[in-house]
Amino acid sequence: MDLEIVFNELSARILAPDISTARQWMSELISTRREAKGCGLKAMRTKEDFWAIILAENYPLSRWLHDPEVNKNERTFLLTRATKTPLCVDITDVKIKSIQDSDCELSSLQGTQAEGFKVAYYLETLAISFNSESLWNSSRIKLELIQIDDNEEVRPESVEVLHASDKIHVLEHANWIKNRLQPDRLNGMELWHRRDELFSSLQFCKAGNKQLRRLRTGERKLELVLEVLSVLDKCAKNCQAGHFSLEGYPFEESGESEPTLNKYSKERTFLCPDGKVRLFERHVKLKECNWRIHFFPKVETTKEGKKTKVIIG
Repeated sequence: MDLEIVFNELSARILAPDISTARQWMSELISTRREAKGCGLKAMRTKEDFWAIILAENYPLSRWLHDPEVNKNERTFLLTRATKTPLCVDITDVKIKSIQDSDCELSSLQGTQAEGFKVAYYLETLAISFNSESLWNSSRIKLELIQIDDNEEVRPESVEVLHASDKIHVLEHANWIKNRLQPDRLNGMELWHRRDELFSSLQFCKAGNKQLRRLRTGERKLELVLEVLSVLDKCAKNCQAGHFSLEGYPFEESGESEPTLNKYSKERTFLCPDGKVRLFERHVKLKECNWRIHFFPKVETTKEGKKTKVIIG
């Protein structure tokens, strides 16, 4: 799979004190970028205004590109290897929509919106910065994710984005990058976009896509979810005469009690892909991560006969 690095535009929010420092920032950025490329991270995604960056007073990036004091190889590397603009160019349409319409903001510790970090977080890749402030001299950046859940409630959460402003930072992440580049290493966003390919007998309500998209590569919760979805898909394919059962599998599956339904039926009611609203009483409990996967078996009549589809709420 291809994986790219994402430029943190906030690292260009202050000017270098002089042209010499600006040149140093650019050299460090390119050195970091080269190390990332050597690890398998191809292009660098940036905002559309990347080429309009002002590095120091009277020293825009366009002047740096023609500065005879700058190493020619550095200038060539930036022009030929470095960038894709805007941030979401060439990402599949569904992924662009997921990132742009994700009902969330990602902010730095100072409360400033961080678009580059948001793309890096959802694509689960590395962010790269100028080493322009002490804040960026770190291999991991903690940010605040502010997301609106399905009940229109605002939920802030602290998250971490892998980051580099020096080639040493890239080397710290080398093993992670190697694992991330493996073709079978799914994250939640990829799971959501490949759901029909991976689970042909499952259908997914939109209500769950935010939770799925936020699962990270290698996260235990993702492993548990994939295991349950795989079994639900298999059982749907093997279902006889509409009798859907998880018997024989090591999952705790049950329905809801009457008191629970009386109190929480709204939270267990989902709009399904066929436009119908259904109460999802049956669920699998994932005690290890305190999640429940609510599902609804549905029998469909096709040319080949009756088939069972399992809707995931």
